[in-house]
Amino acid sequence: MIRTTTLLLVFTSIFSLQTAFSQTMWKYFSADDFNERRKRVMEKIGDGVAVLQGASMPEGYIKFRQDNNFYYLSGVETPDAVMIIDGKRKRSTLLVPDEVYNDIKPEARIKAGDSAAKEYKFDAVISKARFTGMLQGLTYRDAPVYISFTPEEMQEMCRDRSMQQNARRLNDPWDGRVSKETNFYNKLKERFPTLTIKNISPILDDMRWVKDDKEIAVIRECGRIGCLGIDEAIRVTRPGIYEYQTVAACDFVYNNNGASFPAYFPIAASGERGLDWHYNANNHILEEGTVLLIDYAPELNYYMTDITRTWPVSGKFTADQLKYYACLKEARAAIIAAMKPGVYLKELEDICKQVYEKHGYGSLYPGGIGHFVGMSVHDVGDYTKPFVKGTVFNVEPIIEDKAKKLHLRLEDTIVITATGAENLTPQSPVDEEAIYKLMKEKGVGEK
Repeated sequence: MIRTTTLLLVFTSIFSLQTAFSQTMWKYFSADDFNERRKRVMEKIGDGVAVLQGASMPEGYIKFRQDNNFYYLSGVETPDAVMIIDGKRKRSTLLVPDEVYNDIKPEARIKAGDSAAKEYKFDAVISKARFTGMLQGLTYRDAPVYISFTPEEMQEMCRDRSMQQNARRLNDPWDGRVSKETNFYNKLKERFPTLTIKNISPILDDMRWVKDDKEIAVIRECGRIGCLGIDEAIRVTRPGIYEYQTVAACDFVYNNNGASFPAYFPIAASGERGLDWHYNANNHILEEGTVLLIDYAPELNYYMTDITRTWPVSGKFTADQLKYYACLKEARAAIIAAMKPGVYLKELEDICKQVYEKHGYGSLYPGGIGHFVGMSVHDVGDYTKPFVKGTVFNVEPIIEDKAKKLHLRLEDTIVITATGAENLTPQSPVDEEAIYKLMKEKGVGEK
């Protein structure tokens, strides 16, 4: 009786621990959600087989973050894993390294076997040592093999930037390295020349472009945390402090509210430094009479938001700054009001330009109003297609006068609903009077 009770307690403890681990990993999702996505892939590839590689451990002491596509289909945060989705047999298999990494979070460590298969809702979880044999088996099937042709997306990474860097490296006469994805394609062709290889990326892009309610819930919470951080930066702003001190206020709030990573590097640009759109030195002293913009947001559970606010360092816009700001604020409101299913990006750009012209700043309209947001801050999506319910898009009107060395920007993350749009980052103020009031409050670390 004592032995039976002891064993029961042990099994109960193990089950409770596994449940706690799963809750930690999947606060917003379940293994069923990832499994349903794999089933959708099976439908789209027919008799084909999709082979996806997970991210590898980083070379430095950087916290591991899984590749977006791999996580999207698996919820797996084990480095160097591989996923095989068989459209014909309707089976999905996870292959994990025999080595168990110690410097990843405990709940992300997976050992091959039935227990892991049950927890992650795969048909099998096996040793990665069997990967070559499984690929060999595919050569006996007259079916295409789908792999990713596009760069993996990990911590603070976007496809557009990765593709640019891959091209630079490839064209560097003293480098010439191909990307991980190109290398995998080449090795498959070299070892299994009869394989028909296709690109899985368009299929996954189309799936990721439209967010479901659970994904939107994560982005909404991420936006709330992001706004709290920006508000704290507004509170601590005053002439004489450094730009990086306002970033520190954001970081405190982001970390204190459970954000996973920064969505991208912080941009805290005061004065003329705003003219450099991706300025990130953040090492200048805030000067009286200038404006400060912070473009900085967190990541939460593999989803991002993107926020920018611009405010006066001295506590109040000058009359000249306020004229530009009024145009920017109206453009932001007009764009968001027009967003709904069926609207094209070009229509929103025309609306934005009309506001600039109304204020006499038509020549200062820079073109473009934003980008898709999701698992990357510059997320996947087709800019030629009309918006649909579940599309998440960033509204980012910018106005700058280079002659006056003035740059102002407002940025919000918007989701398209069935009848219109919802601002997922509404908590941080845009109205100037609300900003002035917030600047009078004590910020973190202030007495």
